[in-house]
Amino acid sequence: TEPYTDFPISLFNAAVFALIAIGLNVVIGQAGLLDLGYVGFFAIGAYTAALLSSPDSELGVRYPWLVIVPIAMVVTMISGVILGTPTLRLRGDYLAIVTLGFGEIVRLLADNVDPLRGNRGFQNIVRPGGTFADGTPIFSQTDALGFYWLAVVIIIIVLLCMGNLERSRVGRAWIAVREDEDAAELTGVPTYRFKIWAFAIGAAVGGLSGTLFASQVGYVNNQRFDITTSTLYLAAVVLGGQGNKVGVIVGAFLVS
Repeated sequence: TEPYTDFPISLFNAAVFALIAIGLNVVIGQAGLLDLGYVGFFAIGAYTAALLSSPDSELGVRYPWLVIVPIAMVVTMISGVILGTPTLRLRGDYLAIVTLGFGEIVRLLADNVDPLRGNRGFQNIVRPGGTFADGTPIFSQTDALGFYWLAVVIIIIVLLCMGNLERSRVGRAWIAVREDEDAAELTGVPTYRFKIWAFAIGAAVGGLSGTLFASQVGYVNNQRFDITTSTLYLAAVVLGGQGNKVGVIVGAFLVS
């Protein structure tokens, strides 16, 4: 059997936490939308990976990891649009309560919809391929070092994309909405549309995080996506400084 080492797995978990915090920072830190149910997007990404690759899935398919990742991101983006379209006319605490309900709805669906298997969950979720020269797999469940470096690369790519977004018209519109939505609306910013964009992009990063997590652990069930977990994601963003990309990474590592 392969030796089990805690330290790389702790590093990987912290890196996934950081990736989640970056996605949530788009919604809370840049657009100023209080989202308490972000764990729902994380769960959707994880379950998408499970349904498309686990032998326990009723779909009966096993797609490679590089195919699953974009599918999971698109599915979570669509879920973000579905959530945002009827709710983003709300503000403040009202929006927070609705998003909190969304996270609980996802968890309850995992509990009660039989194809999602409840406590039984999904095993043997597909991992990225690749081996070292001696034949040892690069991406292993027992030694998460390969997954950690993969997560670091993904974080760097996401940070570069988020930096470009911040400097674009979309990023400036998010800042205007965060600072004063009424004033932004009066100056011609289509605030509703840009808020939906924030939800969709944040959801995509959450789905990517869930897929990465499910692939490393190799198992997904309904016990991993509760409201307490979502609150910890929010704590990482607040601790690191809302709107500060580097700060939320530090906050995520501290909370993790």
